[in-house]
Amino acid sequence: MPNSFKSNSKEDVVFNTFKTQLESKGLTIDSIDKDGFILINVEESELKVSLDNVRRNYERDNDESYITDLVNTIVSHSEKKEDWENIKDKIYVQFFPNDFEFENLVHEKVTNEFSKVFMVNTNNNFSFISHDDLTDWNLDLEELKNQVDLNLDAFSDKVKIEIEDIENHKLGMIDIDEVWLKSACLFSSKIKDLVQNNIGFPFYAVIPVRDFCYIFGEQDFGYFSERLGSVVVEEYEKSGYPITTEILKFSENGIEAMGKY
Repeated sequence: MPNSFKSNSKEDVVFNTFKTQLESKGLTIDSIDKDGFILINVEESELKVSLDNVRRNYERDNDESYITDLVNTIVSHSEKKEDWENIKDKIYVQFFPNDFEFENLVHEKVTNEFSKVFMVNTNNNFSFISHDDLTDWNLDLEELKNQVDLNLDAFSDKVKIEIEDIENHKLGMIDIDEVWLKSACLFSSKIKDLVQNNIGFPFYAVIPVRDFCYIFGEQDFGYFSERLGSVVVEEYEKSGYPITTEILKFSENGIEAMGKY
């Protein structure tokens, strides 16, 4: 094997585990470019993969699932997506900063800081939806968005809002097993029903990363907006899956950024 295909260090657990898992799925690394991006040919297209985010998460948590998730995402590109009728109830969204390289992925701007990216979750393998997929399914963006709304509303039936009382101020947290959907739950039309009797509506939220979310009401805006900055910035900076450091307002008028840390 050429030296360029090997990690620079025997201690590079992330690279070695990634390479081993990838090969166990029948895929191989084709080359590594001068910027350190790993190139993998999948279904007649070249995927350009960076391990930077996975390294950050692995160093933080020492959890190989981050590597496995990336491998599964790559593998999903080699599998033909199912027919729309078989897959439509598995469509959700994830969020990425607007400097993410969206290329041909279907996405929609939420604020000046981040966007929605549409994806399929099959057996915990994530696959992003491209404009080519929409063409294959004979769908337009509005139909895709409507399906996401239906799926998030159905999923929200499993969501619980945990309330912590801090000096007579209510801080809400989303409790679900599927932690990767914590931030997405805020975009369900049912979120109003979940929060209006405890937090209130409209409400505010911070989602620095996809599995971290705090909610608070208008009456507590001054209290929490002054106290959450350090934890929001810390979560944002140490995660490989950052979203935004903004304070978001959720109301009948939609989502609005009220400033950022």
